[in-house]
Amino acid sequence: MSRKIVLPVLIGLLFGIAGCFPEVESDLQNAIDRDDRLLADYLSRNNIDATETQLGYFYKKIIPNETGNQIINNDIIGVYYEIRTIDGQLIENYTDESKSPKIYKHTEGGLIPRAINFASGLAKVGETFSLYIPSYLAYQEYNYQQLILPNSNLVVKVKYAETYTNAEIKEMEEEMILDYISEKNLEGFVKTADSIYVKTVKEGEAESKVATNRDEIRFTYKILQLDSENPIAQSTGNTPFQIMLGSESNPGFLNLSLKGLKKGQEIEVIIPSRLGFGLTAQVFPFSIRKDLFDKGYITQIARPFEPIIFKVAVTDIK
Repeated sequence: MSRKIVLPVLIGLLFGIAGCFPEVESDLQNAIDRDDRLLADYLSRNNIDATETQLGYFYKKIIPNETGNQIINNDIIGVYYEIRTIDGQLIENYTDESKSPKIYKHTEGGLIPRAINFASGLAKVGETFSLYIPSYLAYQEYNYQQLILPNSNLVVKVKYAETYTNAEIKEMEEEMILDYISEKNLEGFVKTADSIYVKTVKEGEAESKVATNRDEIRFTYKILQLDSENPIAQSTGNTPFQIMLGSESNPGFLNLSLKGLKKGQEIEVIIPSRLGFGLTAQVFPFSIRKDLFDKGYITQIARPFEPIIFKVAVTDIK
């Protein structure tokens, strides 16, 4: 099928994550034509026999697994991969199977680069594919330092190693939290009935009112992933952030964490992703996520399927 025929479909796919990577239709068609030529030349030059898909990427099954389960829409998938440009520039190698797979959901907008996600539906669990991906299904005109240059066409080797149920993800995140507490020798964390882990770092003022729903609460904060001491989000300087406690417009973890606190109280909370920012788009490599967020290409900086740490100091309750 001609890419001119599937162009409206591609536009929808390319705008699937917060309208990211915007291009007008004519620019997109030019990018498609350019990348098609470059990929065709690359495959011909290297005598690679790969199957072309209607969306424009090519694939070749390297390691089959006929007994594996077919991957279907909404599966949660764990993968190992190597991402290079067609010029051989390494973007990321994550192939060490002694480590846990990196996880995303096979759903619209589930992963950048998109073609790895699209190809999931062609694979069975345990199979390894080589993918030849045009830039319009990868990072498009985005660039990041010397790691990713604009309009980079990709060669990706990916092993679709595992699929997970929601219950398994819940169990995995619980294990991540407990391992983190144990490895850091942390004390004072208590699991609440809502399945978040809370530690009081500083008691609040004795005479302060206790925060309840519909109170205006002001606080400073930091949010971190478990594997980093650098915040992925934080309040600006000493300027407090303000919410109405219990509002449905708040991320759920704010209502869970801040209820019952007093002015001056400081807490640390470890929160599973389902109670944090929920299902967010995954990004490979992880190192470009903050830059994509800062530039407005994705709407959420927190990674999916991983707990977050919320550090908060209450400055006022009204």
